[in-house]
Amino acid sequence: ANYIANEIFVKGLANSKTFQKFAVRTDHTLRQMRQGGEESINARLDEFHKAAQEAAYSSSTKFSEAASKASSKMSGPPIPPKRGFPGFISALGKEIKKDLGIGK
Repeated sequence: ANYIANEIFVKGLANSKTFQKFAVRTDHTLRQMRQGGEESINARLDEFHKAAQEAAYSSSTKFSEAASKASSKMSGPPIPPKRGFPGFISALGKEIKKDLGIGK
């Protein structure tokens, strides 16, 4: 019974002009999306490559300034995270801020 119903359903869709138009449009849209996605990724990789080259060939003074700033921020022992429910709420808030791009 399942096989017969499946065969009728598949043949009905195969002979349907509306379904064929839908399938062609969907295929066309998906191909455009893939092509656009590849172009977007390639553009971002190019930007990243340019930024990396600029950083690599920039003067060493910028590196030393950045290193001194980073070392001054990391002085002292690490602060342990809060525990229990307040710690959970604090960590959840930080993750939500990171996801939304709020704060640091």
